[in-house]
Amino acid sequence: MELVTHRQGDDDARQTPQAVDRELLPALKAGAIVLADRYVYTAFARDVVRGVDVGWVQSLYRSAPVPTAAFYFRVPLEVALHRILTGRPRLKWYEAGMDLELHSDLQESYRLFQARILLEYDRFVDEYGLHVMDARLPVEAQQRVLRQTVLKHLNGPRREAT
Repeated sequence: MELVTHRQGDDDARQTPQAVDRELLPALKAGAIVLADRYVYTAFARDVVRGVDVGWVQSLYRSAPVPTAAFYFRVPLEVALHRILTGRPRLKWYEAGMDLELHSDLQESYRLFQARILLEYDRFVDEYGLHVMDARLPVEAQQRVLRQTVLKHLNGPRREAT
């Protein structure tokens, strides 16, 4: 069994449907396990927050396969902002929602925009059955919970986790 990974970029609305058709569906049809970072839920949330009609967004992503397990790594805004700025010098214009003109300051726009996205994700938890992970926990603890959840969905002989 092959393991395929996929990471979605920042311009999700244009990339997601094509990535599903071009990368994810062929891998799934071939029997691979697919791990996708920022699956359609991220694009869906960003599009809706940007004012795109919910019905249209749902129709755009309708062809995307429903995942066996989807995880929402919930983290407070200030923690997310700190993590981003620790890894690079500044926020990206689009991730800060500057196109929405919520605020002229990049960081304040990020807070306002991402707060709206978090509300969408919180709505998705029940609607799409997302597994909520506390992303403030140490990575090892998050991995343990993630692996336990994923292992429940795998068939066949299993190797003991170390």
